[in-house]
Amino acid sequence: MDFPREESRLALAKSTTQTHEILQKILELIEEKKGQRTVILDLSEAPLGTDFFVITEADNPKQLRAIAENIQEGLDSELLAVEGLDSATWIALDYGNVIVHVFERRARRFYDLEGLWGEKILYPRQDEI
Repeated sequence: MDFPREESRLALAKSTTQTHEILQKILELIEEKKGQRTVILDLSEAPLGTDFFVITEADNPKQLRAIAENIQEGLDSELLAVEGLDSATWIALDYGNVIVHVFERRARRFYDLEGLWGEKILYPRQDEI
């Protein structure tokens, strides 16, 4: 059995710390614009190519866009892709290890990402939902 070299372990630890800092900042930026029912899904063991989904919802298209723009402006991480910025129902922001989904309430119920990955919810805890 091969063990990772010390440099690899340090890089992984740094990457994990940076990802958690990004997640915390995203939560703060969502809260600033009154995102609702925000959850984090840990998908690091799923074959998706990303480690976390952050899911939140908004009451209307204007708030949906305000949340997404606040994250884009307030996060010092490279945005790899954005989808739906002109949409009135769902905006996705791809930061590599973290993908943020900002939904309009009905669209969130329709696509039900938590239903697909509910056992992976990290935040809030299951008893807080």
